[in-house]
Formats: sequence, structure tokens, C-alpha cells
Amino acid sequence: MKTILFRLFAFSAVVLLGASLHAEPILVGNSGLSGQTLDADSIKAILLGKKVMLGNTRVVIVIAKVGATQDAFLQAHAGMNTSQFQNHWRRLFMTGGGSAPKIVETEGDACKLVAETAGAVTVADSASAATLVVLAK
Repeated sequence: MKTILFRLFAFSAVVLLGASLHAEPILVGNSGLSGQTLDADSIKAILLGKKVMLGNTRVVIVIAKVGATQDAFLQAHAGMNTSQFQNHWRRLFMTGGGSAPKIVETEGDACKLVAETAGAVTVADSASAATLVVLAK
């Protein structure tokens, strides 16, 4: 009996690990941003607060406190990790240069808030953001 449970557990772990290895970090947005696509320069401009509108909608950035997927995307597109990104926005906010991103506990919370907030965007892995609009990979 223990052997069967162990094998079932091991199989589940391998399946979950395999799914997470194939998921890629993407920038996703609220359904109101449907039809928008972003190039590398636009992604960086949005993440750094230099571009605040997508179409006719004001962008609201949502980030998780920590996350490997988020770190990888921010490093690739903005040249900073989550901590550096938060410090960047703290400086902008304190000098009147922008509205700070909304910070939530987990990536799942970020996706939920983006789904509920007009103009909101977040970084998520492709497997967990199925119901949101993909803006960039």
C-alpha cells in the first residue's frame, strides 16, 4: 500500500514539475486590453512607467511580492529583479513620477486582481494566466 501511494505521489510530482518547466513568463492584462500587443520597447516603457496608456486605457501594474517567473520576466525586459523593480517604483512615486504598482502576495492573486481591474497588467506564467489577455511573451 505504501509503495502504491509513494508511486502515485512521485508521478504527481513529476507531472507538476513538467508542467511548470514548460510554462513561460508572459505579460498579461485585463480583458479590456484585448487586441493590444507589445514589442520589447513598449514592454520596457510600461514596466518602467514611461508609457502609462494602452490604447485609451490607463495601465495599472500589478506585481507579486516574490516570484521566480516574475523575476525572470523583469530581468529579461527591464533589467532588474522584483526588489529592484519595487525600489524603482518607490523612487518614482516619491518624486511624483508615477502611481506605484499594486503589490499582492502571490502570482495567483495578481492574476485575480488583473481580471477584476480595468487596464491592469501583470507578469504570470503561461499555465496560470489562461483567462487573461496575453500582451507579450
